Amino acid sequence: MFKDFISYYKPHKRLLAFILFIVICFALIELSIPIFSRHILNTLVPEGDLQGIIIIALILVALLFLYALFQYIVGYYGHMLGISIENDMRLKAFRKLQKLGFEYYDVNKTGIIMARLTSDLHEVAELAHHGIEELVATGFMLVFGYIYLIQLNFWVTTLLFILFIVMLVTLLYSRRNQITAFRFLRREHAEINSRLEGSISGIRLTRAFSNEEYEINRFEKDNQRYMAAYDVAYKALGISNATNQFFVQIVNVMVLVCSALLVLNGNFSTGDMVAYFLYFGMLVGPIKRLMTMLETFQQGIAGFERYTELMNEPITIQDSDNARDILDVKGTIDFDGVSFRYNNDTKKILDDFSMSIKQGEMVALVGPSGVGKTTIAQLIPRFYDIQEGSIAIDGINTHDFTLESLRRHIGYVQQDVFIFWGTIAENIAYGNPKASQEDIELAAKKAGIHDFIITLPASYETMVGERGVMLSGGQKQRISIARIFLKDPKILILDEATSALDNITEAYIQASLEELSKGRTVLVVAHRLTTVQNADKIIVMDQDGIAQSGTHEELLATEGHYRNLYEASNNNFLPSDLEITN
Repeated sequence: MFKDFISYYKPHKRLLAFILFIVICFALIELSIPIFSRHILNTLVPEGDLQGIIIIALILVALLFLYALFQYIVGYYGHMLGISIENDMRLKAFRKLQKLGFEYYDVNKTGIIMARLTSDLHEVAELAHHGIEELVATGFMLVFGYIYLIQLNFWVTTLLFILFIVMLVTLLYSRRNQITAFRFLRREHAEINSRLEGSISGIRLTRAFSNEEYEINRFEKDNQRYMAAYDVAYKALGISNATNQFFVQIVNVMVLVCSALLVLNGNFSTGDMVAYFLYFGMLVGPIKRLMTMLETFQQGIAGFERYTELMNEPITIQDSDNARDILDVKGTIDFDGVSFRYNNDTKKILDDFSMSIKQGEMVALVGPSGVGKTTIAQLIPRFYDIQEGSIAIDGINTHDFTLESLRRHIGYVQQDVFIFWGTIAENIAYGNPKASQEDIELAAKKAGIHDFIITLPASYETMVGERGVMLSGGQKQRISIARIFLKDPKILILDEATSALDNITEAYIQASLEELSKGRTVLVVAHRLTTVQNADKIIVMDQDGIAQSGTHEELLATEGHYRNLYEASNNNFLPSDLEITN
């Protein structure tokens, strides 16, 4: 993991080298102060050399101005280095999220994923900035401090340094519990973020059910767990800091006593004693900062571990070795012996399933919930990968397409339309980000929403709110249809596209969908039979696969599942609630 972390410095190695050079410069200034102090006390004061004292004072003032400048440079550029590394990691993680299969999002909370890209990486940035600076500064001062102090007294200095290093290693070793506590704290932090994200997103549902107190109670429990995690972490931190301060003061006392004894024995002058004490004080200072920084280290390490977990997630849906960018698609689709089950699910959703859709044909899938209709739709653009069999477009296995070219030729309209925060124009342009304003308006006209948009005060620049809260269900659906018009795919998948709409709105949307379907191969997943009566072929599915297939008229003329569904729907039963039996 350490090697992985260090690799993120590589793109910024020049900036890192510059920062570390400045760190060494201000460390040298710190190390020079005791030398000047010793010279003043041992030489200039006994000789009464006022001019020499003034000259050294001026030199020290100039050095302190440089010291302040160096501190500013390290503070500014060091933080920019940390932010740059955080930016690189966040972009890399976001790219990874764009490639992860739907099964990852099926089992991971949005709030936890967000925490990995925000608060976790912020802690990593703090570690990237402060960690290496403190390590270099402390290491440099320890080495050069030791070299200087052994010239005053080798054996006492060596003994004190050995004791000093032993104490430092002991302190670091004793902080293992603290690392564990902060790892747990990061998990709880992600959990409370997830709870907040879900609660805020579902605020309208909460109000509709008058469940404000219920949400408050649930959040209070999460908040208490979060506080308990902090309690454990800060207890460990408090014990560690108390031990740290105790050892630091012990070292100070030992240095003072040893240097005083050396003065009494005639081995040290008063100036030597002051320099000795100042030097050790300067060495203890960085160690104190380093120990204080351990909280940042531990939080940063915990954040990097969680980031690494994300980056190590396997990409289950990706281009195969022989995949190529296919530019021209006609639209024939063939399922041949397809078997599929979701992760950790022992039951197959599809078992040896075969189906063919001709170029330009509209095929509808109907049947009760849970028989695999939506699954079939999601397998075509490889949102999930099959375990057995093959799916081909124009006779080419979909695994031979690059994912980008495969999905570029497929338009997917689903029941739960997602509207991004932004303007209406931006949401329509999602179908083709390079589209001009004229193209956007033409797509809106084809989708039957242009007339509504131009009545708005800001027209196409109207903000739609979080998840399109300012729009009705029908308006959202028309925007999604406009996106597909902009994309202009050869294959169109309509997955319960109108099932959440009222009958009147459905009729208008259906007209737009019929316009959208012209000249394309269309797969329709539907519960409402009124939306599929004009299909070239209707496939009726049950738990065992395909129960019937044919046109609307052919299926009505035959005893079987479809006619049962049709009669049930005409008697005001929901087709999705009707159990199909053999």
